[in-house]
Amino acid sequence: MSEIVRTVRLDEREAFERFLERAYGASWGAFSRWGPDLLRDDEDALQTHLVLETGGRIASHVGGYPLPMVMGPARVSAIGVGGVGTDPALRGKGHMSRLLEESLARWRERGRTLAGLWGDRQRYGAFGWEACGLRYTVNLSRRSLERLGLVAAEIEEVDPRDPHVVFRLTEWHGALPHRIERRHFALQLRREGVRVFLGPDGYLLARGDYGDLRVSEVASPGGREPELILGGMDRTFAGGANVEFGPGDRRRLARVTDAMSGWQVGIQGMWRIVDWPRLLGELQPLLAQHARGLPPFAACVGCRWRGETDWGTVEWDGAEVHVAARRSGEGVEVDLPTLTGLLLGSPHPMPEALGLFARLLPIPVHVPGLDRV
Repeated sequence: MSEIVRTVRLDEREAFERFLERAYGASWGAFSRWGPDLLRDDEDALQTHLVLETGGRIASHVGGYPLPMVMGPARVSAIGVGGVGTDPALRGKGHMSRLLEESLARWRERGRTLAGLWGDRQRYGAFGWEACGLRYTVNLSRRSLERLGLVAAEIEEVDPRDPHVVFRLTEWHGALPHRIERRHFALQLRREGVRVFLGPDGYLLARGDYGDLRVSEVASPGGREPELILGGMDRTFAGGANVEFGPGDRRRLARVTDAMSGWQVGIQGMWRIVDWPRLLGELQPLLAQHARGLPPFAACVGCRWRGETDWGTVEWDGAEVHVAARRSGEGVEVDLPTLTGLLLGSPHPMPEALGLFARLLPIPVHVPGLDRV
């Protein structure tokens, strides 16, 4: 039976969503409610959905959604992977394996350098993904905040569909040094369960209708995140709050440290380097920041996967970092999942052969709840 790999057509948009519901056992319309920014009714959006068709019907799907990352001075062309599924009647035939391999090849052709998904390590490890990256969850109680003498910010829950609200959030979010560039912010705010709170100097994005306030994002240009959180607790009658931060959110995290009643570290997700040399090029400004204070060095690192190796060379001359997509000198080869883990942060032991290059790692990748797919 012939197989065709293609993107979703506009005239089959409804049928495609019914396919996703069957593949996941989800309720009718669940994907539109959860991800209205991902299932938009336009040609551009449908190009992000790659399907394998067999016998005239969709057998499998892999969604690859642009996830452009700002990491201080660096811009990374990442992609978020979601909606990975196969028709229950067509499972066990290798459709998903073929579609994932084709997806990876297309993402690389289109300049994507890093791919993130939120799934099982054993399932996706066979395709080069690794569980890595760090995410911090800070626990705050009303008592821990009030004992610092904080006064709750006057905060109100607002309609996420209000254009004025979207404008303010876009403005404040765009000033964060570490963030995801949100092309469809207004639609993301309409995801099921998202709550938006505005204060005079910042915002909270949260989920949940009762109990502790679950904050996926808090930002204040004036540095008043603790007061915003306390204001959000007042507004929701919450006794505590759980607030998520990424490894690049050091300043915001520092402002709530004194009020912590506890904290946990979790995994960002499953990640895979798609194009190692190109990714090094994108990270060059950030690597230069991390290299300050180190003596000059050169490191040639190869990313090995299934018998092929991509090489990249990083040279620090004491003032600038230079990156080249080539092998220079002896070099050290590292298998793809291990290198991805070393790059983003994982328990993998750092090879001694990486030398001072290891001091530049990990890079602070973070995908807030609103941007996960």
